[in-house]
Amino acid sequence: MNNKILCVDDEESILRGFQLNLRKDFELHLASNGVEGLEVFDREGGFALVLSDMRMPQMDGATMLSAIKQKDPEVVTVLLTGHTDFESAMSAVNEGSIFRMLSKPCPPEMLIRVLGDGLAQHDLVKSKRILLDQTLRGAVDALAQSLSTAKPLFFGRAQRVRRIANELSEALKFKDAWRVDIASIFSQLAYISLPESVSEDVYYKKDLTPGVKEMVRRFPEDTKKIIEKIPGLEDVGEILGKLTVQHRFEEDDDTGLRRAASILRVALDFDYYEEQGHDRSLIVQTLKSRKDDYDPEVTDCLSQLLVVAEQKYRLEEITIRKLEVGMRLAQELRLSDGLLVASSGADVDRQLLKVIRNYVSCYSEMPFPKKIQVTVPVL
Repeated sequence: MNNKILCVDDEESILRGFQLNLRKDFELHLASNGVEGLEVFDREGGFALVLSDMRMPQMDGATMLSAIKQKDPEVVTVLLTGHTDFESAMSAVNEGSIFRMLSKPCPPEMLIRVLGDGLAQHDLVKSKRILLDQTLRGAVDALAQSLSTAKPLFFGRAQRVRRIANELSEALKFKDAWRVDIASIFSQLAYISLPESVSEDVYYKKDLTPGVKEMVRRFPEDTKKIIEKIPGLEDVGEILGKLTVQHRFEEDDDTGLRRAASILRVALDFDYYEEQGHDRSLIVQTLKSRKDDYDPEVTDCLSQLLVVAEQKYRLEEITIRKLEVGMRLAQELRLSDGLLVASSGADVDRQLLKVIRNYVSCYSEMPFPKKIQVTVPVL
């Protein structure tokens, strides 16, 4: 259990009391006012609980704790208050940012018990979040693997888009990056229902019959129906819905869904244009010039990431038998008869190697070209 606690109070005698009574049971850090409390919270990091006095100069405890909850929603907050602060303190509790409120002076035994309860609450919230995260990601990865076998072209796009979107989320310090990650996979999932005879035409956006156009037009609604059956993914559906809505990107919202959709839209469109054979730098310039369609912060970030990516990978040509986990295909992998097995940009993982081995075992001669281009990490 994480027992790292930050205690904030402007009275030196109170801080000494915290030090005396709490240091044996908790990893204790101290601050003498709200501003310093925020600085310590940012500098030291990893706090499970923050205990603060209500009345302090410059910034009161409720304001500081609210700011801390904005930085880390999982941290548990406890407020110490006198009778004169009771009404304002209760308001903070009712707003949901405070776990417990204690009256001053508070007996050490009660304080230690409440802090123990708070740490247990933090552990519970974190465990639930980790479990949910692992469950969702496991389910999404399973769906992605089914897409890899049924529709390798769209699986390759999902992998590439997911990779770019995740790198953008990390570089932009987007706090709900898991939403973008899952939305990247779901953005391609409906294509699994496409008849194989029209998959490549749809993928490359060639001339389509009215019937196929109508089928593709319904894919967003089909995806929404799939997502609605999975609890906890409502926001992912909202993100995918925003991809088809034109709006000015400086109009942000508190949910973060607009930024998530912006990241995913840039990743999707960059991948599409690159698959059309356009130069990467020209694609980025085009996206950056269309400020009404793409978030300038996201396109600027993409430009920087591409520069870094050129330094992290090198191009090699190897035999099929030398493919290893961690490599990335730089061209399509097809059987000798033209059947697509994996698209350009697909990551070489254990599943792909298994698929390749299965094909090799089913043919009397090597069914793949002798060599294929891959990118490998630069060590």
